Amino acid sequence: MSVISRNERSRKAQTQDAKRYIQMTIRRMRQDMNLTQAQLGKSLVTPVDQATISNWESGKTELSASQLLDVMMLFGKPNFLMLLEQSDASDMAFVARKSA
Repeated sequence: MSVISRNERSRKAQTQDAKRYIQMTIRRMRQDMNLTQAQLGKSLVTPVDQATISNWESGKTELSASQLLDVMMLFGKPNFLMLLEQSDASDMAFVARKSA
């Protein structure tokens, strides 16, 4: 097995964990701000409907990079990538267990 193959599996697992973490974070922050999915969708620079927010939170669809940045800026977390980097292993493990 090549180093690239091992690296690919690791990257894939980390990417999946990060996606789940983002989904859960969006839902948690939206709820913390007492926003409905529809309200969040209407508040974005490029508004989306309630179903789109639901799909993001459930993992049915993925946000674009600009949408993720917009959502995190709305939540007062423009440095979301740093938040991801700072999330400890227990956060990611929790996400992995919850989705299993």
